[in-house]
Amino acid sequence: MKLSLKKSTPPSGILPCLMVCLCTGWLALKINAGELSTTNQLLPGTRFATEWYFRDTGVPGPTIFICGGVHGNEPAGAVAAEIIRQWPLAQGRLIVVPRANVPGLIANKRLIPNLDTNLSNLNRNYPRAGKAEPARGELATEIWSLALRFKPEWLLDLHEGFDFHQVNDKSVGSSVIAFPTPKGMAAADRMLSAVNREIGDEKLKFVRRDMPIDGSLARAGGEQLHIPSMTLETTSKQPMEKRVHQQEVLVYALLKYLSMATGGIPARAVLPDTIAFKPAPADLAENVGLMRVALYKGPGTGGAGLTNLLQHLNQPGKTRITEVSPEEIRTGALSNYHAVIFAGGSGSKEAEAIGEIGRSNVVEFISQGGGYVGICAGAYLCTAGYPWSLKILNAKTISPQWQRGRAVLQLELTDKGREILGTAATHLQVKYSNGPVVAAAGLDTLPAFEPLAYYRTEVASNNTPAGIMVNSPAMLAGEFKKGRVVFISPHPEQTPGLEELVPNAVSWAGRNPRDFIATPNKESKAE
Repeated sequence: MKLSLKKSTPPSGILPCLMVCLCTGWLALKINAGELSTTNQLLPGTRFATEWYFRDTGVPGPTIFICGGVHGNEPAGAVAAEIIRQWPLAQGRLIVVPRANVPGLIANKRLIPNLDTNLSNLNRNYPRAGKAEPARGELATEIWSLALRFKPEWLLDLHEGFDFHQVNDKSVGSSVIAFPTPKGMAAADRMLSAVNREIGDEKLKFVRRDMPIDGSLARAGGEQLHIPSMTLETTSKQPMEKRVHQQEVLVYALLKYLSMATGGIPARAVLPDTIAFKPAPADLAENVGLMRVALYKGPGTGGAGLTNLLQHLNQPGKTRITEVSPEEIRTGALSNYHAVIFAGGSGSKEAEAIGEIGRSNVVEFISQGGGYVGICAGAYLCTAGYPWSLKILNAKTISPQWQRGRAVLQLELTDKGREILGTAATHLQVKYSNGPVVAAAGLDTLPAFEPLAYYRTEVASNNTPAGIMVNSPAMLAGEFKKGRVVFISPHPEQTPGLEELVPNAVSWAGRNPRDFIATPNKESKAE
């Protein structure tokens, strides 16, 4: 091992730090202008091996311990911690463990894979309240040993909830969970004020909760070290960029409060690629290639289609479907998915519910490579013929009278339709319920669509014009910038024996998973 020091006075605390480095796997050391920075490793040579970082400004001030990536399906904390550890500091010391649960992050799983159940939740393995006990398990023991060695004055654990706490009290998303000390709660209120200034919707704002869960790192910091400790929870239904930024805002507000930072949050060009780990071993690869599908649920939806879609698009190792609300679409949640489905009901009411901002977000999602599947009402929504429609498909309805009635109609599939929908059948009997009857819109700004199936029979109730439905396209495929669109006028998802047609359409629309590292996961019910 080589150690080279520039000619400068070593700051206080260097020897204890070097001893820690020697014990835990020393990787790098540099001293510049009185500041000490080291890169170290916990549990080197094991599957838990993970880097941790020490910073000492050489100027007396508080010591803060920051941990991220404790739950593997909550990656925003790991990304934020990696960014924060590199910020310039005016005083004090910083200890950061950005990726605490490397196996979980690789597998995109909340818990540590392939570990006994009583040890698999890293955030339950720290000394519990009122008990003189050590941490449990190799990983928690090593992380807790860092806290005991450095004796920080503050502790932050960066997490994510699956939903906004004010919208769904079963989730802790968008909250600061502070161990109840006067200093900690005063600081937490400042942090909340800083992050909430950027949030317009009251229901999506962060709130303070006053006791981390027993066995967690933050609870142990309060109970055992008697220091202000907090769990910072963003909401995983929002885009990665927003979640990371909110963690930055919360932590920077504390650093400012402690006079450890000056000015504003340091600028960065892009999110760092902090969890591009080595390829996952086979036993951790369940979610590799998993397609994540958003299913709109809100005003304008109805019928049995949602239940059927939820059942047939939850396929382990292939697809995972999650319901998303109008509020989530307006906050940019679609960036966490490969494809979105708008199912039956009312296209105009769906458009109204998500609003102008939501419609713009859907269009942006498709333009950046996302997939769109519209069924009946969702098919109306994707066309170009209404003031409220998304205009992502070069098609328009050919009759202002939409209440044609309900029936089982015969469809004939094209070669492309059989390919995309995954069936060898040429003719299908499909349930129909007032779906759109369309023709080409003839817009120069959109590419032409490709028919997947044609209606060969029709229904024309309620004085709707007869004859226009026969031989009109019943299912279409199109492209919108980098994305793909599937239009389905009838209801195969509600037709016995045809339930797999929509999942196959989703697979085609949401092909080539885009680069993102977030999965809303309802396993994560508590910090």
